[in-house]
Amino acid sequence: MSQPAAEQTIQADDSDWRRLDRRMLLIHPIQTLIRALPALLAIFLVRTGSDNSDRWELFILPLIVAYGFARWFTTRYRISETQIELRHGVITKQTTTARLDKVRTVDLTAQVWHRMLGLAKVEISTAGTKDRLVLDALSLEAGRRLRTELLHRAEGTVPDSRAAPAPTAQSPVDRAWPAPHGPPVVATGARDEELLRLELPWVRYAPLTMSGFVSAAALLGVGSQLANQLSDQGEIYETAFTWAIGRGLLLGAVLLLLAVTALAIGGYLLAFWNFRLTRNPLGSLHTTRGLLTTRETSIDSSRLRGVEIGEPLGLRLARGGRLKSVTTGLGREARGGTDVLSPPAPSARVQTLALDITGDGAAVRDPLVPHGPAARQRRHTRALAPAGIVAVGWAAMVLSFDWPWGWLLVSVLVLLGALALARSRAAALGHLLTDRHVVVQSGSLDRSRVVLDRGGVVGWTVRQSLFQRRMGVATLIVTTGAGRQHYEAIDLTPAAAYALIGEIHPDLLAQFPTP
Repeated sequence: MSQPAAEQTIQADDSDWRRLDRRMLLIHPIQTLIRALPALLAIFLVRTGSDNSDRWELFILPLIVAYGFARWFTTRYRISETQIELRHGVITKQTTTARLDKVRTVDLTAQVWHRMLGLAKVEISTAGTKDRLVLDALSLEAGRRLRTELLHRAEGTVPDSRAAPAPTAQSPVDRAWPAPHGPPVVATGARDEELLRLELPWVRYAPLTMSGFVSAAALLGVGSQLANQLSDQGEIYETAFTWAIGRGLLLGAVLLLLAVTALAIGGYLLAFWNFRLTRNPLGSLHTTRGLLTTRETSIDSSRLRGVEIGEPLGLRLARGGRLKSVTTGLGREARGGTDVLSPPAPSARVQTLALDITGDGAAVRDPLVPHGPAARQRRHTRALAPAGIVAVGWAAMVLSFDWPWGWLLVSVLVLLGALALARSRAAALGHLLTDRHVVVQSGSLDRSRVVLDRGGVVGWTVRQSLFQRRMGVATLIVTTGAGRQHYEAIDLTPAAAYALIGEIHPDLLAQFPTP
């Protein structure tokens, strides 16, 4: 089926309204029917025991399908010299307008049914609004041209959109994996630089993330609910439970570990299959990833304010890490996908990528300025005090109920674990100021090093709690319009906090009280 005339070129008259691709007439009714399926199923179950044989609920199906068709006829968009405008709604009409200079990211997402028809859903994130402009869906080429127009309109130079990778109907199994640890190659066109490509050995980091545990917990909950509903036929479950107990707890732990590992690897491949990060001549970053649902994300270089190097405990022990962008205009519901610059990967590769993006080796790799003995003392107090209460309570229970003395080992392990956590958190605290960036780091179980462009800092907050004042430390909050909007340098001395403010914004220092 041919494309609509309005999609033949992005350079059409901006005053003309454009429609979605006509092929969405094959998808919109199905999507609407799927969303209404739970309500239809509930009505059907309620009506099953009714004496009335009239199946009037079946007449709702044509109305649902008609509503799906109407979505295409009532959705239009257009682009002027200054803004993009979207009109949609079958019953309630809604118009959403966004200025072109506020566009931050453009995502192209293609689920299986989109890929079969050569379509992609375009999601446009803008600054100053929590809503995203969603065009579901355009033809693949029209979506890529629209992305190019929106992100590079201000520069006056539009790179060839065909150079960027895109969701395709090609099976991912047919794509060859790159050679492990091979040198970066330019695979997206002569003018695009490839910064990172997923390598198969990196799946070893999947079990060290939380995705496997979350998936296992979800499956356990679903299985428990199903078992409760089938309790009348519970002999099978009772036999399986007895068999597992008879084999001992060790076998159960091994099986649970294997299940979590398999789920984590599956989730990793679904999310990051064929992951590629490229940079075009204008500096904009482009990621492509996904197995069943492919996703493209483009981040305008002028919106990038820094990077965040994440090293959760599991990845850190395996010398791994991950990288996210600190970008303006990303809503909280979108950051989990659009800010990913690297999947869990070797720490050396993550640091090299951060260096390629920021161009500041000192900010990425140099040791940080420690926050001193008072900060270390607070980390130990905050970790050991609760652990001490738990250890004493456990020991009291052992003595009160005449439990075996060996159970006292639990109290010792709690204290040792708290001590290790306190030392790790104290070692992670630090900050650094370079010619181009301000760096803050904190955390142990989820350690992160944020490299923030000095030009992206818009404000400061010096906060002191009652206990911090007693210890002579403070928390410096770096405010920015990107990422999480604020990043904290925890428990540094007030003198160091004000000195950091004075280095970047000396004119603001006079507004703070003298420490």
